[in-house]
Amino acid sequence: MLQTLKASEPTQLTQDGCQTKHPSSSFSANIILIYLLGSGNLAFAGNHPLLNEADFLADIPVVSVASRLKQNLHNTPASVTVLDRATISASGAQTLPDLLRLVPGFQVFHVNANKLGASYHGMNDEFPNQLEVMVNGRSVYLPLLSTVIWTSLGLHPDDIERVEVVRGSNAATYGSNAFMGAVNFITRHPATEARFSASGTLGSKQTQNGHLRYSGESQGAFYRISASHESNAGSTRFNDSAQRQFLSADLSFAPSLYDTLNLHVGMDQGYTHLGYLYPYHRFPDNQHYISRSDYRANYQQINWSHLLTPDTTLHISAYRNALVLNESRPTVEDILTYYLPEGLQTQAMADSLQQLNPEFRGYREHGKTHVLDTEVALETHSHNLSSFTGLGLRRDAASSPVLLQQIDIRDQRYRLFHSSEFQLTTKTLANLGVIHEVQSGGSKATSTRAAVSRQLSDDTSIRIGYSHSERLASILERQGNYRIELPPDQFHYIDRPNTELEPERIQSWEVGLLHSLTPLNGYIDLRIFHERISDAIVNVKQADEAGMRMNRGYWRNQGLEAQLKLQPNDSFWLIFNYSYLDNQAGHWHQGHQPDEFTHFPGGQLAPKHTLSALLNWQLTNDVNLSSTYYFMDEVRWRGSYGTLAQQEHYQRLDLKLTRQWRTASQKIELSAIVQNALHGSYQSFYQDNEFDPRAFLQFRLTMD
Repeated sequence: MLQTLKASEPTQLTQDGCQTKHPSSSFSANIILIYLLGSGNLAFAGNHPLLNEADFLADIPVVSVASRLKQNLHNTPASVTVLDRATISASGAQTLPDLLRLVPGFQVFHVNANKLGASYHGMNDEFPNQLEVMVNGRSVYLPLLSTVIWTSLGLHPDDIERVEVVRGSNAATYGSNAFMGAVNFITRHPATEARFSASGTLGSKQTQNGHLRYSGESQGAFYRISASHESNAGSTRFNDSAQRQFLSADLSFAPSLYDTLNLHVGMDQGYTHLGYLYPYHRFPDNQHYISRSDYRANYQQINWSHLLTPDTTLHISAYRNALVLNESRPTVEDILTYYLPEGLQTQAMADSLQQLNPEFRGYREHGKTHVLDTEVALETHSHNLSSFTGLGLRRDAASSPVLLQQIDIRDQRYRLFHSSEFQLTTKTLANLGVIHEVQSGGSKATSTRAAVSRQLSDDTSIRIGYSHSERLASILERQGNYRIELPPDQFHYIDRPNTELEPERIQSWEVGLLHSLTPLNGYIDLRIFHERISDAIVNVKQADEAGMRMNRGYWRNQGLEAQLKLQPNDSFWLIFNYSYLDNQAGHWHQGHQPDEFTHFPGGQLAPKHTLSALLNWQLTNDVNLSSTYYFMDEVRWRGSYGTLAQQEHYQRLDLKLTRQWRTASQKIELSAIVQNALHGSYQSFYQDNEFDPRAFLQFRLTMD
């Protein structure tokens, strides 16, 4: 279901079926009260003129991802999808990106068995880089590869309370990374959880997953510790197995009635495999080079909020992300088979190439990076005006002998941002947002957004919005620099840097309609949009065959998105999502040589139709059945140059059956999960990569 706090349930902290823990002291009770008030949901809803009883009866969510202000969906400046704990559980999703299949306009794909990608409105290669992904507001965007590595986040689906997704550019709130949209995974508050939870999953691909979670309270501080181990054998054709172990800890503390402090730390390490799973022109027929990529990641985050006055709150936050990627070095046999052109395939040449290039890696996902980010902001509320204003500093550092050539490259970005909500009349609300970013070297980007919402009736509101957003180039895009030394004393350049890149730009218009279906405890959300993207950063082949990123890409998106949520009775609820996307890409030049890479083909590249639906039945008090259906139209993904072979449309049906046994202090769950239950294998991203039917058995023990 799509979640909110209902006015009739002011003390309920969770809606996942687990009972809220009852602290043993009055001080602990005060801490929970501060947590509730600090979240702002109840206090904000209570004095907001555009909220009414119908909103609570229809379970309209309150979110903060759109503007940083806590807003009912009737009042947000952009369309927002919320996936709550019940939806996450019912979906049977085994990975974080799989959850985004339940968001209109999103595309989720497997690059191989264990490497995933997610994008909004398509038009991406295997490294989507125009979507901001956050965990508790902490960006996990990786400057070294200019994307998100989903397997390194140290986050288990069971630890997530809700997911808030902005559909459309949110750069005016979060800056360049949110060029096309923003996703925030919000973890469960330790005060809302059972004391102990253990789960295990066995199934297809030799999957063996285990997850432990312990929560407690000490002297008013609530904490949680989570540990996981995951492994699978990947596909039998490519042997692209994966294994990871991750550990996280969360602490929430309110030392006074005016202060709240939240700490999040974690680490994630393991390995995956990389490879081009299509007939790559340099590889022998029906052969694929697969390399192993080991990684180590860790993060630390602190958020402090201090109530200065009843209407003003000071927010200070800081976080650090660190990641080391170590792709395996190809053997001499690998070089001989996959990387030497015809006429040069000799043992001596392979030996020489390896000796001259000791850091050579087949797919170049090799190096290390760390991010430091600090932010200070003021949140204010009055009768007719609410605002969130602040400034921040982000420091990125990256090094890679195969991506950047240099030992260490550093980048700083300063940002100044403001979001405000104006009550123009009793039924009309305006939202304004702006952010200004300054990057090392002098590059600047300014993103703005304006939206007006009108309450047509107690159940219906309409929104008209416009945004102009800019995205600064990443370290990899500006500084990508790689060459291979060839005997005798020759260099073959693969990538050259371009520090003169301009920001990417998008202009977006939208009309949104939200109607509360109070009798059915639900709502319908419609969005009509028109987007124009220009100066997109794409690869262009130079005269010496080296690639350089340049501002040559452009395309247009327009269409319709719809999401429907209904809960007609206590035992049944459903979610339905649909997106129609008319995408037209330009025909830009990608090189100086008369070959197939010279002209980008353009046309409709993103899937025209995507659909997802989740139905959940509580058959008895102890038995639950959920069914999830996905459809994605044909699509042509971008490659480094040109496009990949067309991926045909697919449909997929997932099923989950759960049986529960309960006692006064514990709950046991046994679930059977089947993915792609009724349809054969379908292509996912690369031409030779297929997603086949698979099944899992999941056991979970919860103890208070």
